[in-house]
Amino acid sequence: MEEVPGDQMESPNTREEAGPGPVPPEEAGPGPVPPEEAGPSPVPPEEAEPGPLLPEEAEPGPVARARQVASVRPPLESFSPSLSNRRMSKFRRSTSGVQSLQETLKEKQARYRDAREGRKMKISASFRYIFEILGDKLGLDATTVEDMILDGPSLQAFDNFFAKDGSRTLKFLYQEGEAPGVECGRTIPGVVKGTKIMRLYLDTAPDKFKGLCLFFVRYRNDIPLNAKSIHEDIYFCVLDATEGLLRGTRNMLANIFLPAILATNNWGTLSQTTQGTTEKQNFIETINRYLSFLNGARVSIEGTVELKKMDHIDFSKLQSFEEVTAAAANSDTVHQLEEVLMIWYKQIEQVLIESEQMRKEADDSGPLTELEHWKRMSAKFNFIIEQIKGPSCKAVINVLNVGHSKLLKMWRELDARITDTANESKDNVRYLYTLEKVCQPLYNYDLVSMAHGIQNLINAIRMIHSVSRYYNTSERMTSLFIKVTNQMVTACKAYITDGGLSRVWDQDTPVVIKKIQVCMVFQFLLHQPSQGLFSQDCFRKCSLSSIWELYCKYLYNMGKGFIPTTSSFPEQAGVLVSRFFLSWMTG
Repeated sequence: MEEVPGDQMESPNTREEAGPGPVPPEEAGPGPVPPEEAGPSPVPPEEAEPGPLLPEEAEPGPVARARQVASVRPPLESFSPSLSNRRMSKFRRSTSGVQSLQETLKEKQARYRDAREGRKMKISASFRYIFEILGDKLGLDATTVEDMILDGPSLQAFDNFFAKDGSRTLKFLYQEGEAPGVECGRTIPGVVKGTKIMRLYLDTAPDKFKGLCLFFVRYRNDIPLNAKSIHEDIYFCVLDATEGLLRGTRNMLANIFLPAILATNNWGTLSQTTQGTTEKQNFIETINRYLSFLNGARVSIEGTVELKKMDHIDFSKLQSFEEVTAAAANSDTVHQLEEVLMIWYKQIEQVLIESEQMRKEADDSGPLTELEHWKRMSAKFNFIIEQIKGPSCKAVINVLNVGHSKLLKMWRELDARITDTANESKDNVRYLYTLEKVCQPLYNYDLVSMAHGIQNLINAIRMIHSVSRYYNTSERMTSLFIKVTNQMVTACKAYITDGGLSRVWDQDTPVVIKKIQVCMVFQFLLHQPSQGLFSQDCFRKCSLSSIWELYCKYLYNMGKGFIPTTSSFPEQAGVLVSRFFLSWMTG
């Protein structure tokens, strides 16, 4: 092999660091570099020193430079082993990383399995009693219910429910959710993590509630629950929210709790005094009003009108001035947006037509139904206005405005109508809210408090007639007085029948006659010619003379349907009742 001189073995970096001067012979060595020490190529960049030595570290003179050259010329065998060793080390590191990851997963799975076994060891007879009830309601066996419960991270909610002075409720949510992963401590055959399956969550769910809520309640928690008496100390109920939470809550209260309350005879000391009976009736009426509120809220939400979505149009590309101008210059785009606007126009016009039609109401509807109606109307129109002010509708209007579309004139007229109707609904709700408090005596079935509260009710109606911008028409004020009268009749019926719990024929004769006489006195106080709260003089003083004729006409028509009877006590009571309602309605 040809000998390579030492100066030709130097890399560019080495030459730069060695300096321009010649290497003294005594320092460079006596002869050429042996072949086994010569490298086939320059020193790799990663092996070379990063740069020139600092002045204070370099030795003075050419000797230092020669030593530096010698130091950066490692033998050939020092290159290849180091490179191969690095490659092997990288391979070993990657392989060991996979192995360590696999070991970590195995450790996690083992840890989760151990945690699941630990939860399973806590299950006692009290747990299994609850599992059996849940399984019976859900159509599952107790073992399946147990496995679904153990998929959760903890059973602390059970411990809190069973303990002394613990929680009074224990609830489960049964609805669709993502399949549990390795953290549940078991493998579900045929189910991959992320797929949707029916889950039974303890206490809370990761998603919004949209299924069944199965809950247990204990009426006392001063003692711990045990397996022997748990069936006597707790009761079970289900809230079905598959059709919506508002509907589910209302159905549960109306179909389960209210019938149970009405069927209860043991009210303790409340049944021993007249005041207690009144409180009981007020409580029942409060529940009925809450049910009406839930129903109204549900109707308001379901009654909202959503403008049709146009998925074939990307409204986000019609936001800037340049985009709007370019779209307005395209006749096909303008025609397409005009069709969209007409679809929305017809939707809103239909809502306005329906709002102007005569609404159907029950013959015995009270004054609070008027408030509920206008609350629903206000929610419906305000939701439409929010959509009109949204980015999609604004984009369409901007493009058609720049394109000088003839449809904009019709749209602006419709916009003005919907805005005025929304303002009317909002204004009516604002003033009718003043009736909510003064109307409560009408719903309490207490004639004494109702007689005192009628004056406040009349004053509130007078204020609405004087101040309201939209509601002070004769038709609407007459309708309001009719609803007040309907509720008075309902209150008197409830007073005579103890809120519908006692029929007239099932009560003692003196008791029924006394109740009817009280109602007759109450009617006289309201309708006496000069001082009655519902007399013509009162209407005149309250600046409601124009309403008096319409109101009397309604009362006369209502009174024509009563036919008195005679003979024994049931018939005599029927005569009294008929005369009472006839004189009540005709004033």
